[in-house]
Amino acid sequence: MCLGELGEVVRVDAGTAEVVTGAGRRTTVSLMTLDLPVATGDWLVVHSGFALERVTPAEAEEAARIRAASSREEPR
Repeated sequence: MCLGELGEVVRVDAGTAEVVTGAGRRTTVSLMTLDLPVATGDWLVVHSGFALERVTPAEAEEAARIRAASSREEPR
C-alpha cells in the first residue's frame, strides 16, 4: 500500500524539488520518476523521497479535504 503525501514545490533543482507538505515539513524529493516538467507552485504526490505524480491544485485540495475528514473518524 502506498501512503504518499502531498507537497507543494517551493524550489526546483536539477533532478530534485524541495516541497512543503501539509504538515509544514520541508523535504527534497527526486523527480526521476516523473516525465513531466515541474515548477514552483506545482503540487506533487511524494513517497519515500520520490515524486510519483503531479496533481492540479484542485486535486490537491480535494485529497487534503478527504484526508482531514478521514482522520476525524472514530476508529473501529
